[in-house]
Amino acid sequence: MTITQPFLIPADEQRRDPWRIVAGGDRTGGLVTIGDAHIPPRTPGPGRHTHSREDEAIYVTSGLLTVDVGGQRHQVGPGSLIWLPRGIPHTFANLSDQTVRTVGVITPSGLENMFAEIAAYLAALTGPPDPDTITVINARYGVTPADGPPLI
Repeated sequence: MTITQPFLIPADEQRRDPWRIVAGGDRTGGLVTIGDAHIPPRTPGPGRHTHSREDEAIYVTSGLLTVDVGGQRHQVGPGSLIWLPRGIPHTFANLSDQTVRTVGVITPSGLENMFAEIAAYLAALTGPPDPDTITVINARYGVTPADGPPLI
């Protein structure tokens, strides 16, 4: 599908979450999901995992993001981009004392639906989340846990 109409997504001055979807498949014709993140100091990212359907890129606009992809650790600073191909385990974290700001691109789109499903599950909870439920949701979208230590 080709997008034939331009669109603008204004800045979200009221953001509450460290990660947000800026434009998902509904806006991009299923081609790509674009998001951004403000990751506080000394904050872990997702557990090590593998995508079976999507490739992912992270572009750092400020701060220093630690990324492990395929067992190789990288320090990704401002103006740098790291490519996370499908099928290769990866994780990331902010190990620094400053907020990290990033732009993420996931192609093709669709993973934003997983994020929405997890958010709905978490919002409905009255107690702690069940990790097995999160794993089942992830699996529906081709995301599986991978072995390896956390970064933080």
